[in-house]
Amino acid sequence: MSSEESFYNYKRYRYLTLNALLVLVLLIIYIVDSPLGGRNGGTVVGYTYGIIAALGILYLMWYGVRRRAYYSAHTTLKGVLSAHAWLGIALAIIVPLHSGFSFGFNVHTLAYVLMMVVIISGVIGAIFYVDLAPRIRSHRGGGTIKKHLEQLRILSQDIESSVKGKSDRLVDVMHKLNFEYRPSIGNSLFGRSIKPLDKKHVSELLQHLSENEYQDGLKLVSLIDKKLELAAEAQEEISIMTKLRIWLFVHVPFTFAMFAALLAHIFSVFYYW
Repeated sequence: MSSEESFYNYKRYRYLTLNALLVLVLLIIYIVDSPLGGRNGGTVVGYTYGIIAALGILYLMWYGVRRRAYYSAHTTLKGVLSAHAWLGIALAIIVPLHSGFSFGFNVHTLAYVLMMVVIISGVIGAIFYVDLAPRIRSHRGGGTIKKHLEQLRILSQDIESSVKGKSDRLVDVMHKLNFEYRPSIGNSLFGRSIKPLDKKHVSELLQHLSENEYQDGLKLVSLIDKKLELAAEAQEEISIMTKLRIWLFVHVPFTFAMFAALLAHIFSVFYYW
């Protein structure tokens, strides 16, 4: 298995190939079929495609259960995600084939619209999985956000302690370089990234210190530099976790809304038709 293998190219694009073949076969049948009254969800092909789509949706929802099972003898999480993603995209084509591309202001179209929201948000989630998830430090033994914030608190105390009893010039250096980090969702998502110290500015400040306090100044700068590094890591972690949670708050509720609309669609079909 290649070290670069991800869910989208799992087993040499196994699930992309299978779903592409499925869509191709269904498309050919759809084109060849010429039912009386035209193509619609009430034909043999329409009902068959509807059953396939419903089973596909149930499988997609099952992934939410499977992803919480850390071990399975028959599947891997990456493989299940690959099937989940490519089947979701395939359903965006299969469902219109099921309805004969007939849409209106009704519960049937609502179910499709909600399904498309789920699919599109799922694609975004897949991108997050590839780009953001590997950058979560706590998943790589890098410590949790809570641990980072505790270390920041301790560093702030060490910085304050390092200038106690020292000259006003060293205290002034501390005030000009030190900062207070407050974790904020807004800052993490839309704020500027935390930048390292400006070496030229630091050098200018240290030049004003006496020879006896120069080493104290270097120690102070080292502590503040470490604080900046920890703050940047904490902010990136909060930003990633926030984006993933926002995605879940969209994807999961719309999934259940889609399922409810699907049940209403099935009930109305069999009750009124």
